[in-house]
Amino acid sequence: MKVAYARVSSEEQNLDRQLTNLKKFGAEKFFTEKKSGASAANREEFQKAIEYVRSGDIFMVEAIDRLGRNYDEIIQTVNFLKEKEVQLIITSLPIMAEAIGNPLLDKFIKDLIVQILAMIAEQERAESKRRQEQGIKLAKKRGVYKGRPTLYSPTSADPQKRVVYDRVINMLKAGDSITEIAKTNGITRQTVYRIKNSTVNPVP
Repeated sequence: MKVAYARVSSEEQNLDRQLTNLKKFGAEKFFTEKKSGASAANREEFQKAIEYVRSGDIFMVEAIDRLGRNYDEIIQTVNFLKEKEVQLIITSLPIMAEAIGNPLLDKFIKDLIVQILAMIAEQERAESKRRQEQGIKLAKKRGVYKGRPTLYSPTSADPQKRVVYDRVINMLKAGDSITEIAKTNGITRQTVYRIKNSTVNPVP
């Protein structure tokens, strides 16, 4: 079976492009996730996907950074798939979707490519973070930095998120547990804590 995993880093982003691409490569079962660059261990759907595949299956992603947050995580995922005898396909890299011919050469080249790409992915992530931090510092100096927009708030641009915010506040006031509130509203515990701590009149 061809099992595919697709991820975007926020609720506002769309998965359609990735899914269309994965379907072109014959993906049969999909695991999708809208989550920021959290550790692979904290990506619930990703963990379900790599646990789901069995020996002889094909695991597909569009780009190598979908396999982990950094070099070590990516290599760990690749090795995990190898141990399960699952073939890895990275659709944005044709050579990772085709056999080279000689089995030993095929294995050597693909292993080397994965290691190089994993290293590049980690370097790009570090550089992106550095540029972001630099931009924030400059914005603060100019007095124009407002921080990241709050997704769940009374003034959220998304009416559904305003509804979720109000429901969370009401459940907090009713004394419901953080875990129960998160589960009921389909959000993380961290989001519940952020809503709780952001209120003008703190909720007990």
